[in-house]
Amino acid sequence: MKKLVFSSILGLSLMALPMLAQADHDDKAADEYKKSGKKLKSKSKEAGHELKEGEVAASGKDIGKGTGSAAKHAAKGTAEGAKAVGEGTKEVAEKTGDETAKGAKKVGHGLKKAVDPNADKKP
Repeated sequence: MKKLVFSSILGLSLMALPMLAQADHDDKAADEYKKSGKKLKSKSKEAGHELKEGEVAASGKDIGKGTGSAAKHAAKGTAEGAKAVGEGTKEVAEKTGDETAKGAKKVGHGLKKAVDPNADKKP
């Protein structure tokens, strides 16, 4: 019975990992991804206008700048998301470790009582 309770606590703790991993970093990551799209969109529009006017080199330059800037913001968003997962995983691991220690202690006391019922009594 105690093994079942212990296993249930451990299982539920591990299932909560993805939910706890989402922190305020998600907002920062989403903002960076939005910036990435906006930069690429604006530079693509500029490139299109310059291409329409016949300035091929300037158009290519704008596309390159837009792509570079968009990639930079996308990378920042990915980094923020990774931080969120890392911090959430750390917190869950610490909580799981604490719960595991508590459960092991309870199981140990139960086994001690089962083996020697008089173990808790002081002489």
